[in-house]
Amino acid sequence: MDLKFEYLADRPNDIPQVITWWHCVWADRMGSDLEKATEQLRLSLSRDELPVHILAILNGKVVGVSAIKLQELAELFPDKQYWLGSVFVDQHHRGNKIGTDMTIKIVDLAKNMGLPHLYLQTINLSGGLYTKLGWAQLLQFKYKGEETLLMIKRL
Repeated sequence: MDLKFEYLADRPNDIPQVITWWHCVWADRMGSDLEKATEQLRLSLSRDELPVHILAILNGKVVGVSAIKLQELAELFPDKQYWLGSVFVDQHHRGNKIGTDMTIKIVDLAKNMGLPHLYLQTINLSGGLYTKLGWAQLLQFKYKGEETLLMIKRL
């Protein structure tokens, strides 16, 4: 398996694919204006200022995306900064540890940026792969009608 990582900032032509993936999962949060979402993502692209989006590329094909964000769930946790978020692996490539590899890559990038920690939210209340990668559970809460877990990784 030839898995590589590239910045979305270096591959802006892949933005429509990323927006399509995210919309499949988070349409309730994104709304229906995909052109607006595409433009917002395009304007936020960076390699060194948050948010930083990373693409997983397998044998030359984009198969996943993840990001380091300054803020997520600001309405619930306004004091918590630095998040792993927007994690998505194409359904045809799940089960190949791409999510694990992307998470490790994001943690390494966050360390290189000098961040003290990363937070994440997951609906897997066991923590799933994040627990296996050393993330600690902080709090279980309800968000948009779903039980959700807040986790942290100290860097």
